[in-house]
Amino acid sequence: MKKQSKTKKCLKRTNESACRVGYFLYFVVGLGVAVIWTLAGVVIAFLQGDLKTFIAEWLSLQGSFLIWFGTWLVLIARSGALIDRASRISIDGSIVTEGIIGRRTRVLIAGTIAVAGTASLIGMGFNASGAIQLFMWGTAGAVCVAAGVVTLHTVDLIMVIHKLQFRGIKTFQYAPARTPELRNLINYFTTFTLILSIAYSFAFAGTMKGHWTGRQDYIEAVQFFWPLIYVPICSAALIYPHLAMHGLIKKSKEQILISYQSEIDNLLINYKSLDNEGVQKVNSLVQLFDRISGTPDYVVDLGIAIRTSLPLLFNVAIIVAKPILGQT
Repeated sequence: MKKQSKTKKCLKRTNESACRVGYFLYFVVGLGVAVIWTLAGVVIAFLQGDLKTFIAEWLSLQGSFLIWFGTWLVLIARSGALIDRASRISIDGSIVTEGIIGRRTRVLIAGTIAVAGTASLIGMGFNASGAIQLFMWGTAGAVCVAAGVVTLHTVDLIMVIHKLQFRGIKTFQYAPARTPELRNLINYFTTFTLILSIAYSFAFAGTMKGHWTGRQDYIEAVQFFWPLIYVPICSAALIYPHLAMHGLIKKSKEQILISYQSEIDNLLINYKSLDNEGVQKVNSLVQLFDRISGTPDYVVDLGIAIRTSLPLLFNVAIIVAKPILGQT
């Protein structure tokens, strides 16, 4: 697969540190695509003599933000960083496979999201006609294709981290929670889920505030359906990896402590015959055991805390905002 081969090259190129994710570069590229896309719509609307209506509709639909964040997320998803960082944790250095391996299944998931999303938005009825309507349909299709790719990557993220629980992982023996590879992976999925939650907030606002012309009962059904799908997905992509990584760190820490405990027990079986060197070794092992026991069970810093709390706040805000926006 292209993505896997890209990861292999990345691993070969930088054996010591994880491949950098060009968040800022992807941010700028997404912004550029959004500007060009918006200008194209402005030109079409101007030539059709309906510029004012287009601008009002484009702003209410959050069009520029959806193109911007959709491009940004797709570039991150296609960077190969998830597989690269998960592979670096593997104790044997083997390449971790994607969460969903079958190509047909992957295409089916991404394609279903893309088609269903595009059809549901078109069915809601854009407040446009002629070439502008075709432009809106194309925008809906582009955004929903991006949503399909990003949703697939989100599922991959959850499954890849889940699979790590059944593989041997390498950790810093003195303090497993301080293992750089673990921190890199946690930084990745917390950053990705934060951007994803912000992006879906714009998508939610667009579906709620757009000047839709379709049947009201259908519009309300669509507005209810997609949050029912994406709020749990965004939440699961944030919460479950944290729980899984905590389990990995705790398990690794327990295994290290068990090995030291066993070594101490073996030395103390015949404690009466211990010489000074043996006593000092026991004392050193006991001190090391106590220090390892006191190390944290999880990777915690301000950045991770912020990237964890903000997506949860966005998800809660969407749930709270729906009935309020529905009445305005």
